[in-house]
Amino acid sequence: MYQWRDADGNLHFGDDPAPEQNAKDLSAEYNHRLPFEIVIEGVDYRVPPQVRDRITTYVRKIFTVYNQALELEYPQSRQFLIKIYGSEAAYRKYQRKVAPILENSAGFYNSDTNQITTWGMDEEQLIRLITHECSHAISASHGRYIPTWLNEGLAEYFEQMNVAGLGASVPVSRYWVRVLQRHGYVQRSPNVQQIMDSLHQDWYSANGADGVSYAVSWSLVWFLMDSRNGRSIIEQILTTPHSPDHPNSSSFIQRSWPGGIAAFTEEWRDWLREAQGTHRY
Repeated sequence: MYQWRDADGNLHFGDDPAPEQNAKDLSAEYNHRLPFEIVIEGVDYRVPPQVRDRITTYVRKIFTVYNQALELEYPQSRQFLIKIYGSEAAYRKYQRKVAPILENSAGFYNSDTNQITTWGMDEEQLIRLITHECSHAISASHGRYIPTWLNEGLAEYFEQMNVAGLGASVPVSRYWVRVLQRHGYVQRSPNVQQIMDSLHQDWYSANGADGVSYAVSWSLVWFLMDSRNGRSIIEQILTTPHSPDHPNSSSFIQRSWPGGIAAFTEEWRDWLREAQGTHRY
């Protein structure tokens, strides 16, 4: 895939540029080939061909974006398995057997089997859920503990992804923005340092009925993904070992964000007042 401009300044894309044109090679940017096979299996369920194709496209794209935007390699070469049960009842039976702690989940990722398991729900919900779980799979692929706010924030970020043609876009989630507005975070910021350094159980305890922990984590990730420095900070946190008992990801903000955590918090809140835009990959 190449990009070039003709003598009149018009922009062109194609796989066979004219020899005299100074074409830019975009092949790596739009290369969705992966070093492993994506296997989609239905259990008492025939996965419609168009759904199978969309799942494959989204999975390939999220792996590509992780690599290009965050420079995170997925080290595994074995099959990446997606198993879809024909009914919620059948899924629940399997889930209670292998992951009983996830009683209310609509799907989950198991790193031991490299498998995402869910059931044949509405197509859009299915795509969103699988994309969400793929983010968890990539974050966990190096065997390091990922602070909960970042792990869930990235999954919520990529759950909003839309793929069209060779590109993808991630818009601001109006739903999560409304949750944050209801909690008054436009007027007063939560303790961002406390959120980033919270233990797994404390993060979930603070979630509440409307998922405010997910909302804050999503917004922090979206804000960081909006700049080169922010993406670099995410990459540093993802590739640095952390202790589940003493997560300290706020130190990366303090060290690498101009003005430290205080300036970061103020700029994040200023962004939240408008909270609009789309990231394109």
